[in-house]
Amino acid sequence: MERSYRVLNKDDIHKNLEDHVTRLSCVLSVPRPAAAILLHNYTWQVDKLLRAWFDDEDGVRESVGLPKNNRPTKGFPRSGEVLVCGICFRTHNFDIRFESTVGFCGHRFCTSCLGAYVSRAIDDGPACLFLRCPDRYCGAVIGQDMVDLVVSDEGKMKYKEFSIRAYVENNNLSSILWPILRGYSFARRYEIKWENNRGIKWCPALGFEYAIEYNLKSASYDVSERFDVTCDCSFSFYWNCLEESHRPVKCETVANWVLENSYRENVEGEVDVEERVTKSAKRSYRRYFHYYERWVANHKSRENALAFLNVIKTEKLEQLRELVEEHGLKARKFGFLAEAWEQIAECRRVLKWSYVYGYYMPEEASLKTKLFEYLQGEAEVALERLHDCAENTLEKYLKLDGLAHEFDATKTELVNRTCVTRIFFANFVNGVSNGLAEAESNS
Repeated sequence: MERSYRVLNKDDIHKNLEDHVTRLSCVLSVPRPAAAILLHNYTWQVDKLLRAWFDDEDGVRESVGLPKNNRPTKGFPRSGEVLVCGICFRTHNFDIRFESTVGFCGHRFCTSCLGAYVSRAIDDGPACLFLRCPDRYCGAVIGQDMVDLVVSDEGKMKYKEFSIRAYVENNNLSSILWPILRGYSFARRYEIKWENNRGIKWCPALGFEYAIEYNLKSASYDVSERFDVTCDCSFSFYWNCLEESHRPVKCETVANWVLENSYRENVEGEVDVEERVTKSAKRSYRRYFHYYERWVANHKSRENALAFLNVIKTEKLEQLRELVEEHGLKARKFGFLAEAWEQIAECRRVLKWSYVYGYYMPEEASLKTKLFEYLQGEAEVALERLHDCAENTLEKYLKLDGLAHEFDATKTELVNRTCVTRIFFANFVNGVSNGLAEAESNS
């Protein structure tokens, strides 16, 4: 099944950014550095930018620091012309090797002075994307073309990083309204096409290495599962709330659970619960604590499974390959071992959040509660069987006899067990996501 999202690394993101800059440059007939400045100033809200531009182009240019008609306010100097640097105030003959001119206004500065000015702004943070000419009476913006001319490679990389982060964090491509351009002849001439109904978010794992571009209008996914995302870094999360993937629980339920945990921790720190609350509240607390303990237990078990999965990928698989080569056995493929532990980790995640679902089930829904608890129990049994099978398989393979004589039979057993468990948990999640409708149909 085709995914509704695409994982982007930094090179992919930068390519997307450059494509959008190029498109806007064609539409508005402005240089690419000017198009990039416009997009950053309007936080990549292209519809808002285009409306403002066609309503009052001069006003937009003035607000973002662009000259009228794409021409600098001062003419460019001739070689040998006597000039004064606007920063150090030294007088010397113009030489393109030592003198720089701000592209959007024409003010002249020593390359070293302007480079230090821009580099300092880059070191100060992302506000460098809106840096203006150092002349105190000038509001012209300094674009990436000037940055590339006067700063070091390290400075260029920082500026590019700020630009990429701004593109992702401000970019809601679903807001792009192409219809407002349909009446303009240049739009038809250049056949400009904006991507509709897409959004981009950073993967919430540590760092800013990957972003997710999501097709919000995709019809390829069922609505209950279309917001689950798995990044190339292996982190799975939910598109709406950016929390770890939590099917079959809704985002609102997760938020309530987090608040509940925070409240309980604060209460326990202030006063003894057994002395503070009524009998009814004690029962409520014990019920909460039961679900919380199971939630934590499955969370820890999942962390352990992920840690062991890493050991398998980095150590055990290589150890098995060495055993095969050392004893001259037929070449074996061991990827199914990693797949089994990946499924174990995924099952732990589902069980973890299933206890949150169970905690918030209404007490009057007795039939649904019984069905849910039955399915949850069966899921735990299926997981334990897979876990035992995976451990036994690895243990057998690490012994030469098991690797040489029992490989195929043991592999078949584990592959089948992994497949059966995957199907069972998928059905469990779908049933819970559909509100356990089967209980109502049988009542």
